[in-house]
Amino acid sequence: MLKLMKGVLVPLCSYLTYRQARPTGITFVDSSKIQVCHNLRILRHQVF
Repeated sequence: MLKLMKGVLVPLCSYLTYRQARPTGITFVDSSKIQVCHNLRILRHQVF
């Protein structure tokens, strides 16, 4: 798999750049809550 990834990375990046949509100025932001595994981790959970 790693040998295959080395040969496919450049063509994949160029294809994705070619297929990239033009920006329209409309942006969607998801502000829904994310469940935290344990209540002890609530204070450490930060979203940028």
